Amino acid sequence: MKLLKSSITVLLLGLFIFGLGQTVEAQDRKEAVQTYNSAREMVQSGDYQKAIDQFKKAIEVGSQLGPQGKDIVERAEGKLPEVYRQIALDEYRAFKQNQTISNLDATIDAFRETKDVADEYDNSQVSNQANGVINQLLYSKSIIQYKQQNFQDALTTLDEVIANDSNYAKAYYQKGIVLKKIDGTDLSRSIDLFDQAIEVGQKTNDNQIVSRANNAARDELVYRGATAIEEKNFSRAKELLNRALKYDSSSADAHYRLAQAYNKTQDWQQAVDHSEEALGLETGGRTDKAKIYFELGTAYQGLGQKENACGAYNNAAYGNFKSPAEHQMEYELECGNTTG
Repeated sequence: MKLLKSSITVLLLGLFIFGLGQTVEAQDRKEAVQTYNSAREMVQSGDYQKAIDQFKKAIEVGSQLGPQGKDIVERAEGKLPEVYRQIALDEYRAFKQNQTISNLDATIDAFRETKDVADEYDNSQVSNQANGVINQLLYSKSIIQYKQQNFQDALTTLDEVIANDSNYAKAYYQKGIVLKKIDGTDLSRSIDLFDQAIEVGQKTNDNQIVSRANNAARDELVYRGATAIEEKNFSRAKELLNRALKYDSSSADAHYRLAQAYNKTQDWQQAVDHSEEALGLETGGRTDKAKIYFELGTAYQGLGQKENACGAYNNAAYGNFKSPAEHQMEYELECGNTTG
């Protein structure tokens, strides 16, 4: 009898403990749910930091519940990256109101934290979005640094962009622009970077940056070619200007400068060819074309083609080229017509 009573007591105690366990477990789940809901309300009211704390608490309590708290844990973990993203967006809005480097750095840091949290909780969508924004912001930072003439800082920032995303074509282009400012004598470094911008831009279908990089390389080579002509280094000028045409075969200025260089070395037919190319491509008015006609006249004169030379000089007799063209027609060729 005593044994029976003892067995019943143990059974009742076991049932009590089991029921108590269920009650505690239910209370813990209720706490996890309430904490999660509280966090959502805080998000809606814009109290993001407290919301983060509550979501983390919900994850902690839910994790202790095991399978019973799995749904709470998953939901809270899904919300956390979004809250961090919202904080980062608020930082971005503050930067737009006051575009300083310090505000931009705060925005970048906020998006980096967003990416870290998204990676921690396997949210690839938010992570990829944050990473893309980080690169855009870093690029914007380099532009601000460039405008402030902090060229070395701009290069460092652009290197960070490229390290983060080797397919960010604009970074290569901008780095080439910055290097031109830092070291105007080192042509190869800038051109190499423009080439990289073109290559990456073509691979990523960034046609705008491909065009900008081609134009930048062309303009730099034409400028260097014109400088070489002034320095009477005509072979170097031809080399640079022919390279410019590889970036833009329709550059009227490159063809005009080549006509100049070939006239200087008495390569008359080459000068004629490039002058005619330049005239066909030039979209400006009579002032822009006068200098080209003057080179064409010089080339025809060198070839001994008087009639063609007189016609070209006649078209060149305008603006700054009026007097030299008329001089050639009247005193050198005796064209018999000095009017423009």
